[in-house]
Amino acid sequence: MSPVSAPRGRSEAAPDYFSTQVLESRRFYLEVTRRARRGITVTSGGWERCRPDYEINRSGFSTPLLELVTRGSGTVTMGGREHPLSPGSVFVYGPSVPHRIRARPAPPMEKYFVAFDGAAELMQECHILPGTVLRAVHAEQIQPVFEDLISHGLSDHGNRAWMCQIALQYLLMKIAASTLPADQTGSASVATYQKCRQFIEEHYLEVHSLAEVASACHVDSAYLCRLFRRFRRQSPFEYLQNLKMNQAVELLRNGRYSVKQTAQELGFSDPYNFSRAFKRVFGIAPGRLS
Repeated sequence: MSPVSAPRGRSEAAPDYFSTQVLESRRFYLEVTRRARRGITVTSGGWERCRPDYEINRSGFSTPLLELVTRGSGTVTMGGREHPLSPGSVFVYGPSVPHRIRARPAPPMEKYFVAFDGAAELMQECHILPGTVLRAVHAEQIQPVFEDLISHGLSDHGNRAWMCQIALQYLLMKIAASTLPADQTGSASVATYQKCRQFIEEHYLEVHSLAEVASACHVDSAYLCRLFRRFRRQSPFEYLQNLKMNQAVELLRNGRYSVKQTAQELGFSDPYNFSRAFKRVFGIAPGRLS
């Protein structure tokens, strides 16, 4: 049995809500003062490998808390309804959301989590609200963002709280782009939606219009919009823009691309339009990441 790992880097004293029912963990806690808690703030996060008897039963949580299961299985009960958990399950709870999380004994359930505040508007836009259970179609795209978040939280960097904030915004956008409601699977319309979404994901760098997507997927443009409104609760164009902005973060943060080069890579006619779109999504100018 692996021991519970000690936090790396500078991290404040662990809060009471950190579970002791774990075999191993990497967790951080940021002591954010009330005065500094303006806008989006991350208070804690991490990764846990649960014990066979892992069970959490709360009447609510002080802030929104989001979790991603990557291994094993279990259940989460919210709103009087029990939902199965398996790799790719994403669920959110918070104030006034009673929840019970139980892990099955084998294999040990592994999951990521992040607690945060001040992100109500972004959560609304991404349709990731307390009480929601989602199914990640591409969980492998979400996990690295959680790893970045943990790395920032455990670091000694002076701007680690701000870096966690940016990682959280990126994480919520990534989840919105990679999940479906857990109870909407198996129908013909879901299959069509997934086909169209996969096309956008594979060709978003060269796709510039809704008509291109509809033609390539052999569906009517109006029907394509209805599919996205039903399963993604956003337009295909908004989804396309989100993918482009997520890619922009990847290009800018490794320092290989300037803002102008990134705009050209993503098919924007000029850097100004790109910068405006980037700031609309993430709230900061892209130059701050380059």
